[in-house]
Amino acid sequence: MKNLFNILFAVLFALPVFTACNTDNGSNPVLNEPDTFVLNTPAYAANNVYDLKNASTLELACSQPDYGFPASTTYTVQVSLEANFKDATADAKANYVALESTYTTAKMNVVASELNSALLDLWTAAKGEATAFPTDPISVYVRLKAAITDSGRGVCYSNVINLPKVLGTKEASSLAPPKTLFVVGSMLNNWGLWKPMVAVTGLDGQFWTMIYFDANSEFKFGTKQNEYIGVTDKRLTITDKANAGVAGDDNIKVTTAGWYIVYVKATVKNNDYAFAMTFYPGEVYLFGNSTGGSWAYTDTWKFTAPNAKDGNFVSPAMTASGEVRMCVKTEVDWWRTEFTLYKGEIFYRENQAINDSWNADKGSDYSIQGAAGKVMQLNFTAGTGEIK
Repeated sequence: MKNLFNILFAVLFALPVFTACNTDNGSNPVLNEPDTFVLNTPAYAANNVYDLKNASTLELACSQPDYGFPASTTYTVQVSLEANFKDATADAKANYVALESTYTTAKMNVVASELNSALLDLWTAAKGEATAFPTDPISVYVRLKAAITDSGRGVCYSNVINLPKVLGTKEASSLAPPKTLFVVGSMLNNWGLWKPMVAVTGLDGQFWTMIYFDANSEFKFGTKQNEYIGVTDKRLTITDKANAGVAGDDNIKVTTAGWYIVYVKATVKNNDYAFAMTFYPGEVYLFGNSTGGSWAYTDTWKFTAPNAKDGNFVSPAMTASGEVRMCVKTEVDWWRTEFTLYKGEIFYRENQAINDSWNADKGSDYSIQGAAGKVMQLNFTAGTGEIK
């Protein structure tokens, strides 16, 4: 995946109850209504050519609007061929287009094909159908609209940045990163059972799953059920970071038995997908207050893995009271592969807007409260778990 914008900020937090500035009673946070916020200009924007035909996403980064407290924020990307953004009037259309996808973190993987489509629409509106879309890079202007998620409050706009060399094309792919991925194979004991993979929070087209593979298990995957993608598919590359012994001449074969995390990154290349599959060791970790405040992968808080498909992953004993946070270990930020329990079942974050507590939006049933001496037990085959 080609990343065209620099990453300068991290995850936001969910929306607490707030009051307007003139009604603050001392118990609720005060909502500040900012006029603007900062959208960062890429460091090498002046020299880079942003090729929308061959890119899949573009990374855009900003600072959060100053609402007076950390608030879950929804961002909309707006683009124009002019530096001054003009809203629609009775006599004229707006001179900018809002992209379809919205984002809930200040680091955004903007879909390149959406940006390209917006530029085609803007060019036609400004120049007419008879004027061919340019084959050389053009200057494009970008800003963000922000609002507090699901509230209608806190609407404000960022500064406008200029990307002087954007190469669009009428031949750009209409594909967007897939919304789903599935695996199927002998490790599931049923070649008719398509197991959904878990969406990685905040990274479009990226998925993972934790599976126990018997020796010489074979499987395939697809963006939808009954789409069988295997080793011979030229769109697929496989990296084995778990020493799983990945092989195969049609199906993907795992020669060494064990628990593995299968991580797939699907990107758009022209009119098709490219798939990068990585095998990681099946490692699970505790994070957060119940560990006494650990927010890093450490062996101290690593679960003990079972040596069988139907066994339980068991956490170390907790040392403090507080909310239990859990995730698997890959190469992305820990919270992107986070999960909790809901009514005894493993419940994956998958772009859920949560605060530093699962109960911020979901109700107390989603927040697991730990205590010294308690342990977590997880059965990934059954998709269940409990605190004991």
